[in-house]
Amino acid sequence: MAGTEVFNKMAGTEVFDDFSTFERWDAEYYPPTACRYYDRAVRDMLGWLGAGPDDLVLDAGCGPGRHSIRAAQAGCRVQAIDISDAAIAEARRRAAKVGLADRIRFEQADLTQLPFEDGSFEHIFSWGVVIHIPAAEEALAELVRILAPGGKLALYVTNKNAWDYPLLSLARRVLRRPTPPLESSHLGQGCWFADKGDSLWVWRFAIDALTAHLESLGLRRTHRVAGQFTEIQRRLRGPARKAMLLLNNAWYRLGLPPGPCVTNLLVFEKPSA
Repeated sequence: MAGTEVFNKMAGTEVFDDFSTFERWDAEYYPPTACRYYDRAVRDMLGWLGAGPDDLVLDAGCGPGRHSIRAAQAGCRVQAIDISDAAIAEARRRAAKVGLADRIRFEQADLTQLPFEDGSFEHIFSWGVVIHIPAAEEALAELVRILAPGGKLALYVTNKNAWDYPLLSLARRVLRRPTPPLESSHLGQGCWFADKGDSLWVWRFAIDALTAHLESLGLRRTHRVAGQFTEIQRRLRGPARKAMLLLNNAWYRLGLPPGPCVTNLLVFEKPSA
């Protein structure tokens, strides 16, 4: 199959070693209106994970530490890992700035080769990270391996059936812009995007297939909820963007169906031994 080499290729990490990437993503994904959604969603996620005050939580792919900090603010102790040294340095800086350096331990690690013993964590989340790993099956297997019996794993992932994708495809055809070639696997579709001179892999997961894969590894899904309804707001400015962000917040707050949403939050449990 044409996509075999693509899926065997490790994601280039150069884009994650460039500090400007985090500044740009802060502007695109984390304006104040969107942060109200993330505050609520991370709080809910910790509840579904059963993570209470002083419980240890693994943030698997912490980036510059946004959600590690949210978890620490909720009272959790956090072990945060990321493949990028630049991300870890920025995350440490941000945690220290808000007085939470003593609640979060940051460490460089690769999700496909985690440096932890089997069953090390009862509470794990990976927010928007597995979607950037071509070898997603390896990362998922590692997360399942280090999850303790009775523990829970939360994944924030893209949704192949989101309404965003046909709308974006139509817009590209109308504007005569090229469409990135999609590669298919049993977990969904993915492609490499050019990102400021580097390449960034992005999955569009088939949620049912992803669920079935994790069930084959011994987990049971307990929650599937809407993430953000749309990311088209990234391409907008002014009142139109604000309206889209408010729509995202309302969709989540009202508990509307996750099927049309560009991202979904999934929670899985490993049965007790």
